[in-house]
Amino acid sequence: MFAKRLAVGKMPVVTKNHQRGTPGLLLLIWAAVLPAAVLLAWRLDRHKGEFEWMEYPTALGDTRYYTQLGNNDLYEPNLKFSGQSAGLYRRGMEAVQMLDEDMYKVAREEQGRCLVYQPGQALSTAKATKSRLYYVKSGEDQYVEFGERKFWPDYKPPKDAPAP
Repeated sequence: MFAKRLAVGKMPVVTKNHQRGTPGLLLLIWAAVLPAAVLLAWRLDRHKGEFEWMEYPTALGDTRYYTQLGNNDLYEPNLKFSGQSAGLYRRGMEAVQMLDEDMYKVAREEQGRCLVYQPGQALSTAKATKSRLYYVKSGEDQYVEFGERKFWPDYKPPKDAPAP
């Protein structure tokens, strides 16, 4: 009897009801797009060198803040650049106030924990003055100064000094 009604056309055919296929279609689209997006994101993360990235030359937006690089940054040269054996010492106890938009990236620290900056005017005059002052970001508009050792070297008595 049911087949007879379908043949006559008194009852609507279920295949023409498009609303019933919508949830299944959405699930099918999600099932196809989501793994593709995950694979693309994974590939971008693993092969960053193959793609061109827009990186800003200033310190704006950098959230890799300074943490202690070694046991004692004041007396040990812990800030090193890749390919250099000599390191730089921390030159002060307090952070220096400088604007993020005035600080320009110079390089990445050897282990990649933070970026190293110099003020914009120092980049143009660095070759003339041989300035080796570098800064590591420790907060918004706050920087820790690194450079040559600022404190006196440890005292070593002369070998031929008379005994007291």
